Amino acid sequence: MFLQHQDALYTNQDKANLPKSWTLLDSQSSVNVFLNGKLLGNIHDVKWVLTLYCNAVKAIVTKKGILKGYGMMWYHLEGISNILSLHNVQK
Repeated sequence: MFLQHQDALYTNQDKANLPKSWTLLDSQSSVNVFLNGKLLGNIHDVKWVLTLYCNAVKAIVTKKGILKGYGMMWYHLEGISNILSLHNVQK
């Protein structure tokens, strides 16, 4: 289930106020990346890393985990939210 909240605009400064249980469906994201390890199983280091650029920040993501019922996700503890790429969800 997805929740759309039209009155909310979140930035890196709001990270502490954005619930870690939320998952955002992002039409601009090209990858699925989660920050809440409690939502993922089998979190592990990967051989090939992801270089993630967002809001003028560069992050190196070195772990993946499995989201039950969906599949493999990148796992980045320092992210702003749990993000599903709309493009990937459509596939």
